[in-house]
Amino acid sequence: MSTIVKFELTGKSNSEEKIKEFFQQILPDTRKYEGCLGAQLSQFFEDKNSILLIENWESQSHFQNYLNWRKETGDFDTLTTMLAEAPSIKIFESLNA
Repeated sequence: MSTIVKFELTGKSNSEEKIKEFFQQILPDTRKYEGCLGAQLSQFFEDKNSILLIENWESQSHFQNYLNWRKETGDFDTLTTMLAEAPSIKIFESLNA
């Protein structure tokens, strides 16, 4: 069963360009990571510091391996320095209904 991961991110004031550049650098590797079926980055129209990242994975274990890798490389820590608060991460199981 595939997995959908929703990241809700709130950037620090005036950090939206820095965050977009960060994701432009890392998302190509995310999309190539084993088990990744896709990743989409969006920005809220009314608040440019509100970012939504949706990732699709073959399984929750594929996502967990990827997240552990991002933590080991320091990318997750780099992202959190640009955020006003901890990211909200929710993991969903695709129902394919």
